Amino acid sequence: MRRASLLLLAVLIVLAFLAPASGLTHAAAPTVPAPDWLIDQVRVLSAPEMEGRASGTPGADRAARHIGRVFQEAGLRPGGDTGSYLQSFQVPTGTRLGAVNALTVLDPKPAADPKPAPDSKLRSLAVGRDFIPLAVSDDGDATGEIVFVGYGITAPELHYDDYAGPDVRGKVVVAMTQEPRARDPGSPFRRPDAYHYSERRHKIINAREHGARAILLVRHPAGERDELPPLRGVSQPWGILAASVTRAVADALLAPSGKHLADLAAAIDQSLTPRSFALAGVKVRLQMSLVRERGTTANVVGILLGTDPNLRQEAIVIGAHYDHLGRGGEGSLAPDQIGVVHPGADDNASGTAAVMGLARAFAAAGGAPRTLVFVAFAGEEMGLLGSTHYVKHPAVGLDKTVLMVNLDMVGRLRDGKLYVGGVDSGSGLRQVVADAAQGLGLTPELRGDPFAPSDHTAFYTSGAPVLFVFTGAHGDYHRPTDTWEKLNPKGLEAVTAFAARVVAAVAAQPSPPAYVKIEAPARSGRGGGYGPVFGVVPDFGEAERPGVRITGVRPGSPADKAGVRAGDIIVRFAGVEVKTLDDLTFALRSRRPGDRVEVVVVRDGREQQVHAVLEERR
Repeated sequence: MRRASLLLLAVLIVLAFLAPASGLTHAAAPTVPAPDWLIDQVRVLSAPEMEGRASGTPGADRAARHIGRVFQEAGLRPGGDTGSYLQSFQVPTGTRLGAVNALTVLDPKPAADPKPAPDSKLRSLAVGRDFIPLAVSDDGDATGEIVFVGYGITAPELHYDDYAGPDVRGKVVVAMTQEPRARDPGSPFRRPDAYHYSERRHKIINAREHGARAILLVRHPAGERDELPPLRGVSQPWGILAASVTRAVADALLAPSGKHLADLAAAIDQSLTPRSFALAGVKVRLQMSLVRERGTTANVVGILLGTDPNLRQEAIVIGAHYDHLGRGGEGSLAPDQIGVVHPGADDNASGTAAVMGLARAFAAAGGAPRTLVFVAFAGEEMGLLGSTHYVKHPAVGLDKTVLMVNLDMVGRLRDGKLYVGGVDSGSGLRQVVADAAQGLGLTPELRGDPFAPSDHTAFYTSGAPVLFVFTGAHGDYHRPTDTWEKLNPKGLEAVTAFAARVVAAVAAQPSPPAYVKIEAPARSGRGGGYGPVFGVVPDFGEAERPGVRITGVRPGSPADKAGVRAGDIIVRFAGVEVKTLDDLTFALRSRRPGDRVEVVVVRDGREQQVHAVLEERR
């Protein structure tokens, strides 16, 4: 009680300072729900029956219905389709086997084959038992010699390259999961800017960029199980045939060389030196055929109409994505645990709980002068699909949306440190945020740059000021270990109260924040291994053609200096063929500040080449 009184006093002092000349009386932030209520919401959303809330799945549908019920019980108006709380749209939902999927050892017959075929030149392996396609695989048919490429990693800054020796062009490579010395805290691959080398996407795109026709991934031999991952995940094809094989199959392919997978892994780890080599005379045929399914998911939208007749036409959007990774997939950082539920308690049941808590609090307090739109987004993990859909179909026009507050991963407050991005995206926001944090035990770290891979980006690129609220990354990010009991309940309450203050203050200002176009990157830190700065804002929605469409270019950035424009489609970057955002990320991570790169864009239907000098991320 004492603490609540102090908080209320602090709010009143802040809002008195910000009191509008019009004499509005709704500037006080409401009391947010207690920590137990917020954590209960996180428990509901991250429960096993929600199955990780992957968009387009029954688990996500259950989560959406729960959020809709909370909005309804709070008294919010439906802001979705046809009088409902749900705003539906289509998403890719899964991948299944097509007509023909086969892996055939053409020559020689593996020595480990327990049942030699009559024709020693031909041995067919069973899909689902010996191999399984990956969801990112192209459809197609390839025949090639085998090359073992260790971990399949090219890390020039670590002086390590599994592709430094053998020529893999047109061939089939075999690569292990994980990275060298995965359990050694002193390994150079444990550096924060090197973690991505263990990602499956690096290994697959790296094989493609070295000219391989196909890649066969095998679990690292240190693992206990020799099981194939299930065919899960949704993705566009990545330009290469890709499959997982069992360790038994990998060892059978290695058998003619007299080597074993475990011995090779141990040798690489011991010397931290690649042991890649061509398997002389070993040839396989790989046939892949996948069916990519689509389904329906939904944003959940609730509206609290503004109380001031002069301001209610303008809106503040308070949002968080409620979807997560389901049972793993390309976004998982636990590639050996595909099929295991990723609860996503912090990412982002925590932010969704905060949004529901804010909806209840403001509704119970009678609203705010400006209209408040509460949105739980779907499709964030697939590439900001839900927020991109919302800005194209807003409940209140984007030209009337004066601020978007995005809460993404706000459940693990540590030492009071709260990261707030986008404070320079609208006039006056920096001060509003600084004031709102006072007395809550928060130490805000403010960032002017509004660009980050979360839902507010879709709003900022559409012309709305934004704030991005975040309590920091952790080791359970995108892993099955992101569970509710690891959250900080009091911290979640404090962050929710902070957001309430921000919303209340801006909702009552006589003049809303003016949109500010950021003049230069202002991000601090190393950027989590995303490589140097190029300076473009990609379209996070689904692409109609291969390539990455650009929706914005930062003034003064390398992209701006090179002449890249909004609307361009990047199809090649620094020699890397760009079909998806994963390819552009791969290409950037492969380069360093100061590198001069050639960029091929499609503009007005024609390819054009530009050159850019990459800069250091600040």
